[in-house]
Amino acid sequence: MNAVFDLKRWFLYLGKHWNENKRRYLLSLAAIGGLLVLWCSFLMIVNPENPMGLRIQIVTYYAGLFLTGCLFASTIFNDLSEGPKGIHFLLTPASALEKLLTAIVFGVILFFISYTIVFYAFDVIMLKVANGVMSNWLEQHHRAPRPPQELLNVFIPDDSAKEFLFYILLIFFAVQSIFLLGSLYFVKFQYIKTLVSGLIVFLVLVFFVHKVLGSFMPDGSFFEPFRVYKIWNTGQGDVMILLPEWFSSILLFLTKYALAPCLWVVAYFRLKEKEV
Repeated sequence: MNAVFDLKRWFLYLGKHWNENKRRYLLSLAAIGGLLVLWCSFLMIVNPENPMGLRIQIVTYYAGLFLTGCLFASTIFNDLSEGPKGIHFLLTPASALEKLLTAIVFGVILFFISYTIVFYAFDVIMLKVANGVMSNWLEQHHRAPRPPQELLNVFIPDDSAKEFLFYILLIFFAVQSIFLLGSLYFVKFQYIKTLVSGLIVFLVLVFFVHKVLGSFMPDGSFFEPFRVYKIWNTGQGDVMILLPEWFSSILLFLTKYALAPCLWVVAYFRLKEKEV
């Protein structure tokens, strides 16, 4: 049997993890549904004229995804914050890779799928209620009737927003992976500590790029990220410097797809050396 990864052993561990945590996971999904109901009800009270328009549905989905997804990821290794549970977790006969993959399956993949299902299940119901509220409000205020608000595809609302929302999803998975990593590094208050640490690291990176790296670059900025650098005030107008296509393609690919996996690799090595 492979000490690093064994498929049969991993499936057994997946089943064990589900049996031990299914109640918590199901209650979490119910809580998300309850929050969506409260939020939609609030919108109907403050804006009965147009409570659940297309933009509101998009904002609700992605704001809820970031808030609940990061909170959920920060609790995925909660057992390690308690002595007896932490010892049981570390002594469970499964490798660090199998435990991390289980956390990714439940905390990232299944959470995303389940959140989307819960969102649409409650969105369909609340849309019917919102259309009734809107219709009654327009009738009471003698306004012209409007077409009912429709269910929105939050991933492709239109062609112009498709690429933007795709990048938002990539950012979400990267940010959620940061909180998953934080659940391994911090014993208590993982969510708050990860949030504060992430903000500090982000500000340091911004300062480094603008103040340190920027001092070595000509006066200008990237006109297109990783593709074109625009130099200002050259005496002959603005000058565009086109970076090599292969270089810009590699940088763009790594930025889009490699950040979350790199954080998972860091989490793997952190989990291997974890002690209670």
